[in-house]
Amino acid sequence: MAGNVLDWRVYGRAPSLDTFWDEAGNLGRAAASADDIAAVQARLRIELPPWLRALYARYDGGAVRMARAAALHSEDWIDADWLVPRARLLPLAEWFSLAELRRREDYRDDAFAALAADDSRLIAIALGEDNGTLCLDYSAGGEPRIVLTDQRQRLREYPDHTAFLADLVEIQYWNPALQARHDPRQRLRCDPRPPSLDTFWSGPGYWADAAAPADEAALAAAEARLGLRLPALLRALYLRQDGGSTEFVWAPLRRQPSWHLYDWESVVPGDSVAALADLRTLADWAADFQGSDALYGFVRNYAGCERLLILASHNIEWLLCLDYRERGPQQEPEVVYFEYFGELVANYRARDFHRFFADLRRGELE
Repeated sequence: MAGNVLDWRVYGRAPSLDTFWDEAGNLGRAAASADDIAAVQARLRIELPPWLRALYARYDGGAVRMARAAALHSEDWIDADWLVPRARLLPLAEWFSLAELRRREDYRDDAFAALAADDSRLIAIALGEDNGTLCLDYSAGGEPRIVLTDQRQRLREYPDHTAFLADLVEIQYWNPALQARHDPRQRLRCDPRPPSLDTFWSGPGYWADAAAPADEAALAAAEARLGLRLPALLRALYLRQDGGSTEFVWAPLRRQPSWHLYDWESVVPGDSVAALADLRTLADWAADFQGSDALYGFVRNYAGCERLLILASHNIEWLLCLDYRERGPQQEPEVVYFEYFGELVANYRARDFHRFFADLRRGELE
């Protein structure tokens, strides 16, 4: 049956421990050390099971490839549940017990009584919207059970990691571009050379008649308005030209990509980067486009969107952002390309702007 834009389709099922992490989404992330593991075990009075030790020996938390499962009360994939909220596991240092949460938020002593007799034995390892919390349940002793809660009730429960992994799927909206990315016949013909300060810009943006450089005063004004420090390499690009068109729009989705299209993503929507005066955060965009009531819901669902700075976009469906959420507004941000279809999905992530710039290539579909 032909696909349409309303279809959700499954592109992967039941990851192994080797395929659990989203490698492209975790570029630059470090593994958990033996000291990190010892510290969380001592702090929470737990013993990490071997399967979690194996996962965290690769990355100390981060993005996962398959994070959802078939809904319990619907056959439609659009209703799929999030088993790993926000498709990210927390770093070990950010794990917490529900007892810690109860004390920190000054909840009643029995706030989590419906979840466990002893809420210090429920350890949160992923946290998402609507209080979705993935927990390890050490109540019974021995290896922990895996429990998904909304902090009011147990939504799903698994006796071990094998059963948990078996339920996980990767789903995405079907669209011709996505289908092409999974078609081995589609190939990209790329110039192997990355951009430089001299070659990145290819002309003025559609909003300008001619290309002109920014100056230090304009950069300082933009940073003051946004409350964010721009990466040094991006500042250098703006000193060459204050936004505009570029042909360097393709980035690899894995470390050693082939020239098949499914190994690449076009990460600069509209083939242009915004001028300094037009830079906005995702929160700014939501306020302008959706109105204040919708903004409240948007910020609530995507905590930290005031620290996602949009460099390029096509409406809200495709967004290239500087992501300051983890490191803070004055630190080097990650660079993330999102697709938005009812939720933000990170299709590409670079650990910093230098890595992003080095990844970019010029190319055409064969």
